Amino acid sequence: MVTVDEPDLPKDFAHAFGDALNSYLQRTGMGQSEVARLLGIEAEPGEKRKGGARIYSYCRDNNAGKRTAPKAEILYLACTKLPGFSFSYNGYRINAEVHSGNGTQPSEPPPEQLLFEFERQFNLTRKQGMVAVRVKQPPGRIEVSVSLNARAS
Repeated sequence: MVTVDEPDLPKDFAHAFGDALNSYLQRTGMGQSEVARLLGIEAEPGEKRKGGARIYSYCRDNNAGKRTAPKAEILYLACTKLPGFSFSYNGYRINAEVHSGNGTQPSEPPPEQLLFEFERQFNLTRKQGMVAVRVKQPPGRIEVSVSLNARAS
């Protein structure tokens, strides 16, 4: 987060988030249901609201003049799934940025499992075959060698 100076900050976090979300909707021309689908918000079991209604509750005050405060998941989704979405609260700009350099590195793809086919049958308990396994652990990886030797019975 980066500190910024903005004189007209809302009084609470729910209003800051809701006002920014409402401005985003107006700026992009997106509807509340469209944003809900983009965020993957669906009604939870036992919940009456649909996604668009949840977005509405963040953007508008209820009859008592209160706003629904976003849960951490909604805040994360809005900052990561809505291009260019950010807002200010209490002197901080809240957004999601991709950092290059010393930040987190992209993860490597998971190793693939290899299929070994061996078409001869042998019985290790009668010493008719041999299995040898060798494991090496050079820095950052593991090497496994498997040797199968079947003797004719």
